[in-house]
Amino acid sequence: MAVRFKELGGSPVEQYGADGFSAWREFLVAWEDRDQFAAEVLGEAWGCGGGWGIGYPGKPAVRAVSVRFEPFEPDRPDQKPLADLARDLNSYSGSFAKARVEYRTLASARADDPKVPEGTYLTYRMRFSAEYVPLVARGWQWADNPTIPVPDDLQITLSVPITEHHVTWHRVVNPPWDAIRALQGKVNAGPFLGAAPGTLLLEGADADKQFQSGYDLAHPELFWRVHYVFRERAIKFGGQVYGWNYHFRERPAGWVALVQNGRPLYEAGDFSALFQFTATQG
Repeated sequence: MAVRFKELGGSPVEQYGADGFSAWREFLVAWEDRDQFAAEVLGEAWGCGGGWGIGYPGKPAVRAVSVRFEPFEPDRPDQKPLADLARDLNSYSGSFAKARVEYRTLASARADDPKVPEGTYLTYRMRFSAEYVPLVARGWQWADNPTIPVPDDLQITLSVPITEHHVTWHRVVNPPWDAIRALQGKVNAGPFLGAAPGTLLLEGADADKQFQSGYDLAHPELFWRVHYVFRERAIKFGGQVYGWNYHFRERPAGWVALVQNGRPLYEAGDFSALFQFTATQG
């Protein structure tokens, strides 16, 4: 690093938890070097579509995510009048700032996550729900004695497990707005997040604009956090897996895709486009 620093005693502090490894380190830097120190620790990300903070020694998946400064000698500010809150600020010329650097694990939780641009990363969460599909009694038989008729008013309900995949894309400079609009309501054309083609439905996306770091007011870091929700409907029947376009048919019995003029109920799309920057900033 170009900025001279000294790590303080009692640093680092390390923690292991459900969200992975995290740590805090404390340094002394010259008061005038605060902005440059933050830039070097967090990465100058605005010019290249994101960036990584500096890594934690021995743990390449752990990166610096924030820096906090405070005066090392708070009782020794420069002796100058402060007349304007919008322009005047205490300073500590010739003294030091204590920098507290926070590190967190930014590695993705899934081996089959989609590829994302360098400097961005994904987090993942999975939930479950269920769909209850009513079936007509005609065509079914009692396993112990097929000759006994099944009542037509017998209520048969199939519980189809639904897996919700929540994928959050962090530090996104130019979200793919057009791709989100085009793919919402479509199913996966190929394998995606481990799901077979046609079994994963994109429900939609939430997007939050974030101001990160703020150490250089001439180059503020403006990022988006995009959260996608995919619903996996995978019906296992007869050794096969059937997705969103399939419905149960009575005769001949089985799960068959419904079409209208050759078009399925749910169109298919390439979900990898959801994790690529657009050409211009959003």
